[in-house]
Amino acid sequence: LALDLAKGKAADRVSARATLDLDTPQLKGSTVISATPQVAAIRALDFDTLRRNDVTAEAKLSAGEGNALLALLGLDRVVAAGPGPTQFEGTVTGAWHAPLRLKARLWGAGLDADAEGAAEPWTPSTKDGASESKSSVSLRVRSADISPLLNLKSSDPAANIRLSSKLTLVGDRLTFDDLDSIVAGSRLRGRLAVTLADQKSIEGEVGLDQITLAPIFAAAIGAVGRDASEPLGQGLTSAWRGKVTFEALHGLLPGGAELQPVNGTIRSDGQSLTFDGIKGKIGGGEARASIDARQGVNGLALNANVQLSDVDGSALRYRSLAMPKARTSMQMTLLTQGRSASALIGALSGSGVVTLEGLNLPGLDPRAFDVAIRASDSGQATDDIRLKQIVEPALAAGGLSIASAQIPFNIRDGRIRVGATTLAANGANAIVSGGYDIPADQADIRAALASTQVGTASSRPEIQLLAIGTPDGLSRSIDIAALSSWLAVRAIDRETKRLDAIERGEPPPPTPAALPPPAAPAPDASNSNSAGVPSANLPVPGPDPRRVPAKPKVVAPRPPIVPPVATAPAVVPPAPIASQPQVAPLPPPIEVKPVPGAARSRPLRPPLSLTPQVANPPPRPAVQN
Repeated sequence: LALDLAKGKAADRVSARATLDLDTPQLKGSTVISATPQVAAIRALDFDTLRRNDVTAEAKLSAGEGNALLALLGLDRVVAAGPGPTQFEGTVTGAWHAPLRLKARLWGAGLDADAEGAAEPWTPSTKDGASESKSSVSLRVRSADISPLLNLKSSDPAANIRLSSKLTLVGDRLTFDDLDSIVAGSRLRGRLAVTLADQKSIEGEVGLDQITLAPIFAAAIGAVGRDASEPLGQGLTSAWRGKVTFEALHGLLPGGAELQPVNGTIRSDGQSLTFDGIKGKIGGGEARASIDARQGVNGLALNANVQLSDVDGSALRYRSLAMPKARTSMQMTLLTQGRSASALIGALSGSGVVTLEGLNLPGLDPRAFDVAIRASDSGQATDDIRLKQIVEPALAAGGLSIASAQIPFNIRDGRIRVGATTLAANGANAIVSGGYDIPADQADIRAALASTQVGTASSRPEIQLLAIGTPDGLSRSIDIAALSSWLAVRAIDRETKRLDAIERGEPPPPTPAALPPPAAPAPDASNSNSAGVPSANLPVPGPDPRRVPAKPKVVAPRPPIVPPVATAPAVVPPAPIASQPQVAPLPPPIEVKPVPGAARSRPLRPPLSLTPQVANPPPRPAVQN
């Protein structure tokens, strides 16, 4: 410590100077205090006059580790310094018990700030002994780590800020007015008041250009900078009291979806942290959420409620996985508890329901069934491989339009599951199911598309689709085994009906109206050269042995045929009954000349009942039902 008195620039004043050099393992530097008091006041020891003279103090300090210097300046509870040297330069000018003008700069590893303004350290203490000193300075922070203030790790993005503000210190209450800062890459403006007591308190309103909700929430529960299986830190659940209202132009959700804008309130009572009244616009609709985090004996307990109303489904996505286009509403509740991030995810449970209006499912074009039937009828689908090559592009050419649908889901052990849900559409139904395993990051989506225009209630053509993998790269495949089997059964049934019609001498049954027209032209009854089907009206001598009457629903037994004796006997037809359908008459009587050993090339249908001739005329046979 060196004291020096010398002549001043004025004849009635003296230059007084005190120099303090500091050299310790932790700190090095010097402090110079200078003044120009009146010579007469010094000679007369007039302390009142000496106190009214301005005094200037200049300090230059450096430390190999910045935290030691911050502790000396009383800033260790507000900011943290990185590893490496830190330096401080400051100047204070003023009279005793008068406002002081100050200017200071602090810089080092991860720390760069300067301040300029006025301070009143002479304010007397209050009745309880607390100091009521006042300071008002303009603060500019180009880089700072405020993890001690927020009880976070230095690696947390929310702990590293840049700001400029008008700073007012009254006692232990620090107020940031006209706050303009950069926090985690986003510009922040507003006002904050921080009480630097044993229990920190924060009040204020801030606005941001953009806020990323996932890291902010992770920092709040103490999960940032820790391995997923590592126990959670204290976070913000018990570090402070008060509330901060925020509003951001853009709010990024986990997975990439975005709220424009988003606002809400963060509250803390020293035991729990609540994200209350979070509200934002997304996809032309509205999203609301509330989250409560509370420390308990079994770790951190989280409760959340999420609601969506009238949102365009295409705006809802998680990484590369997006909802189909539809007006979407949702209600969901979540609950979990654990001591680490992995435990919280693994214990996640809840339920919800999604309501969709005007849904369009891409890659499920029901016209693919018509394409498959046409390919089968024309002989193009020779095997399952060829059928899949035909159906797959047709299926992806359009979508399935559904007027409305409700899809319930549940969450258990960190896995989201959707049970088999039928979505009814015009021309086809889709049965969807699947889910997402959050810990394994694996999704599986299944859809079974069944036509409602072709087939029967018990037999419908069906195409199954499967998409599995991570949300960033789902592997899509289709299964046409059920469709191939249905087409094979349909082809067999159509061929059987065609052969039966030919055997009865009738035209083949027409192609159903719902199906595309067959590739081959329909047979022409007037053209004897029609391919594939012989004509039933060719002129032949005598009756046509191929013409067999169609079977009625109720068939009367045929009368017995009497072998000829002298002349061909007449066959007595059964008497018609009004209540029964008329039976077609038999052809005119013919002379039967049985030849031993001769066999008919073709049996009559239905078989005739032959009875021996009796002396008396046979009675009229009764018609049996």
